Amino acid sequence: MSASAAPKIEVLRVSKQFGDAAAAPVLRDVDLACAENEFVCLLGRSGCGKTTLLNIIAGLVPPTAGEVRVDGEVVTGPGRGKGMVFQQNALFPWLSARGNVEFGARRSGLDKAGAGRVADELLDLVGLRDYGARYPGELSGGMQQRVAIARALALDPQILLMDEPFGALDEITRLDMQAELLRVWSSRRKTVVFVTHSIMEALALGDRIVVMGGGSIAAIHDVGLERPRSRSDPALLRLHDTIWQGLH
Repeated sequence: MSASAAPKIEVLRVSKQFGDAAAAPVLRDVDLACAENEFVCLLGRSGCGKTTLLNIIAGLVPPTAGEVRVDGEVVTGPGRGKGMVFQQNALFPWLSARGNVEFGARRSGLDKAGAGRVADELLDLVGLRDYGARYPGELSGGMQQRVAIARALALDPQILLMDEPFGALDEITRLDMQAELLRVWSSRRKTVVFVTHSIMEALALGDRIVVMGGGSIAAIHDVGLERPRSRSDPALLRLHDTIWQGLH
């Protein structure tokens, strides 16, 4: 992030503790700044606090201490320019793919005709132009996640928060979805915070990789490689080894 640019997202000494005072904190004094249009990956083992941090940024969970700011304003709840995509796509099974995206567009304040136009545009963007009439149960896992991304984009968020959105997919579909997400992000630049436990996924996607462990930030790595990135690039493999060693 440029030193002169005001951060889009600021995480300021955020801590989170569930349960009583004797419980171990999930997060401890986390500080993080994300620039506008930056793609930041939160990487770490299960239980390291990355999803809790994402939920606090989203406004779904309040911090025990500290605060999160977006454009300088304290986050007190969901919405306000933040869209969310989960590992389980959370589509409405009784709505078609187009209907799910229209729902997101209507929540952004558009009328029915406007929402329909946005839904068609976004389904086209994610490569599902011919599948708008299908219901989630008639779509593959990868297609469902494309609809979920389109629905999140229909809110026209400035920030896209993604919690292991490809974690339930097979490896080939996961690689396809990574490429698809980068294509969509390139055409509609958003600030993205993306949770993953895959080092290679973080390397393929992120501008920066925030490695978490024990409820705090262990390291931050600038990837600094042009996209699309080859998984056999020696520089990428060296960074993979550095992150792997750090996690162990």
